[in-house]
Amino acid sequence: MVGHTKKSHKKTRLLQSQNADIYHHPIEKKKQLQNLTEYINGDILEVFGGQGNLTEYYKKCGNVTAMTKEKFGDSFDVIYSMRANKKTYNVIDIDSYGYPDKFFPVVFQMMKHKTTLIITFPVVGVNCLNGIQEQHFINYWRSSRPTIGDVVGVLTDMALREWYLLQLIDLQKIKRIYRIAFQCTRQKATELCGVKNR
Repeated sequence: MVGHTKKSHKKTRLLQSQNADIYHHPIEKKKQLQNLTEYINGDILEVFGGQGNLTEYYKKCGNVTAMTKEKFGDSFDVIYSMRANKKTYNVIDIDSYGYPDKFFPVVFQMMKHKTTLIITFPVVGVNCLNGIQEQHFINYWRSSRPTIGDVVGVLTDMALREWYLLQLIDLQKIKRIYRIAFQCTRQKATELCGVKNR
């Protein structure tokens, strides 16, 4: 049985590396974007740009920076240099192969006054959990098996640190992943805290 599991895992990884639709869900993702048309425009950052599944759609909506591995290298490394160069975006789409944890809170420092944030979050339990993975979830999402409510709560808190209010505008479950969309709106610190500058 173990040999079968290893073969199945290798087959899955191979199909993922070949950009097979069964794992990347381009049709479902484009349909979600079409339902969010009013939120998708301007300068768009597509993290893990893949091989253009969504890039062509985004090009119709604005100026796209598609962070492909071939052109940019490791997205986890590049995102910090982009922030250091003061790059800001109207749309940030983090479509990672695993959990998007390492992009937070840095992406909240790369937003314009109003930004649409879309993330892909795997359904917890699809991956085999072990003690290290569970502790990782606790460290990032405050739960050993984070729910969508946990994810929304953590991101809301992170956004507030950068003076952004998050509004959940769409949630789609596509087989073994969630696509979660937020409208992030920058607030004046004085208004958010209910105080006046002296």
